[in-house]
Amino acid sequence: MFGGTETVASAIEWAMAELMKSPDDMKKVQEELAAVAGLDRKVQESDLDKLSFLKCCVKETLRLHPPIPLLLHETAEDCEVAGYRVPARTRVMVNAWAIGRDPSAWKDADCFKPSRFADDLAAPDFKGGYFEFIPFGSGRRSCPGMQLGLYGLELAVAQLLHCFNWELPDGMKPSELDMSDIFGLTAPRAVRLAAVASPRVTCSLV
Repeated sequence: MFGGTETVASAIEWAMAELMKSPDDMKKVQEELAAVAGLDRKVQESDLDKLSFLKCCVKETLRLHPPIPLLLHETAEDCEVAGYRVPARTRVMVNAWAIGRDPSAWKDADCFKPSRFADDLAAPDFKGGYFEFIPFGSGRRSCPGMQLGLYGLELAVAQLLHCFNWELPDGMKPSELDMSDIFGLTAPRAVRLAAVASPRVTCSLV
């Protein structure tokens, strides 16, 4: 239950926070949603494959805020890594959070730039073969709930942005949004996101 709820809820909040902080990207997602689904009905699961920029935003969110920042593993046999001997059955932690922000792998590594994933057939995917981007781990020990988690994340963010316009409260500027996190088993926002919604679609929201 923890893996299927806490991680997805945290990712949704981070995605919305990053888009609130980057209003041009939020506008671009909303324009894409309007082009695909219109404003007279709610976005549906069948629309997701057509929402390419939304998917870029989800990837960029997970690069900066992986659901589990430290991936726990155990070595199966003796090995040597970068000159260090690692005995069999050693517990090791892979820092997915730091890997996603590695400046040698990502230009402007700490900046939210969804366009880095756009229009590139070789862009990193979630399958774990691109070791600079492993929000769900890699190989046989990758997250078994990846597809379910991605589905929930993409559909929730799509519906939130399609059905509503969003503003920060009390005249807060995007640059003033606190983006600090609490580092642990997961890395949720240190300050819960507060936002003001107003209806955007013309159909019933019930």
